Amino acid sequence: MRKLMLILMVLLVFCTLGLSKTKITFWYAISGTSGEALKTLIDRFQTENPTIEVEAVYSGKYADTAQKITAALAANALPNGGVIPAGPIFTGPRGNYAILDYMLKDPTFDMSDFYDGMWDYAKYKGKICAVPYNISTPVLYYNKELMEKAGLDPTKPPSTWEELLDYAKKITQDTNGDGTPDVWGLNMADTAWIFKSFLLQNENDIVKAIPKNEDYDIIPLFDQASALETAEYWKTLIDENAMPVGLHSLAEKQFLGNTLGFYLGTSSRIGTWTGNTAFDFGVGFLPKGKRLGIPIGGAVLVLFPASKDQMDATYQLIKWLTQPDKIAEFAMKTGYIPIRKSSLNLPEMKAFFETKPFYKTAFEQSEYAFSYWHFDAMGTMDSLIVEVLEKIERGVSTTKEGMKWLQETTVEEIEASM
Repeated sequence: MRKLMLILMVLLVFCTLGLSKTKITFWYAISGTSGEALKTLIDRFQTENPTIEVEAVYSGKYADTAQKITAALAANALPNGGVIPAGPIFTGPRGNYAILDYMLKDPTFDMSDFYDGMWDYAKYKGKICAVPYNISTPVLYYNKELMEKAGLDPTKPPSTWEELLDYAKKITQDTNGDGTPDVWGLNMADTAWIFKSFLLQNENDIVKAIPKNEDYDIIPLFDQASALETAEYWKTLIDENAMPVGLHSLAEKQFLGNTLGFYLGTSSRIGTWTGNTAFDFGVGFLPKGKRLGIPIGGAVLVLFPASKDQMDATYQLIKWLTQPDKIAEFAMKTGYIPIRKSSLNLPEMKAFFETKPFYKTAFEQSEYAFSYWHFDAMGTMDSLIVEVLEKIERGVSTTKEGMKWLQETTVEEIEASM
């Protein structure tokens, strides 16, 4: 009887061990169609990996998530991982390069299949400390109906700065005669991102990293002649009535309300807007200046310190989410860029492009994507860009004064953050 009881107890232990799960918490800062697509993938991962239980938590918009991560760091209450905006800022400065160690030790993880520019976006001061994921580029959305009303060919969107200015001026209209346009040619919600796009297109990098001992100095490049030219083009868009002053927060509402000809914004809107507008629209490359140049944006996958079992499980989730077929599925549902080269060659992706050419445009533009390493004052720099553009638009500062202030203030903020 005792032997039987002992055998039963041993079997019970083994059964319990076999059924035990490693629980991990995973935050994600994407919502709507994109959030649903990610959640579907995570659910499937759990089905395929029954020994891992994932508590997937929507952590709010990018700014909200950044605040929550900052608070969690202070309280030692981090999730195990997540899709986190500016992720390298929360890992690299704290010496957390664990994700790189996992990838380098994993012979089945092909880092070379990712686009180089994507890895730059996952670096802190030159070293990888995250994995690219929901990456987007700004694209041109154009209202075909308003183009046609303005006497423009709706099949030929603007492809240069000159055409963008000219076409936008033609679309801007004061339809009710009150002296203020109620239909505008051009607008954008994220002015800092679009201005950085214009800088790159005018052959002006945003920052440069200069080696210093075993570290780097980050130097902004807003004091270049080409940066001033970019600011002057921005002011011309205002002065010639192609773009409104101070209405950038309404840009998406204007476009969806059929009162905006051209919207410059994230490619991730393709998935949300396709089939949901009262007018026909198209998607094209951002009109180019001296060259095609696009800054990438979005969030990255991060791995935070925890027990070995939890870190192993979180890495398995990250690896699974970035498999070529999973990346293709996520991209097709959302409009985010496939971060892996092999994803674009999958039969389902090729078939998808045949029926959804908008997505193909956004994905092809990634060939011209630029990125720079994350640094601590990056968010502050973007806020300063927004501030100076508003001053220039309202005539509070000249372009020369504004760019000088932007350069000097950004340098001060970077130095203060070190």
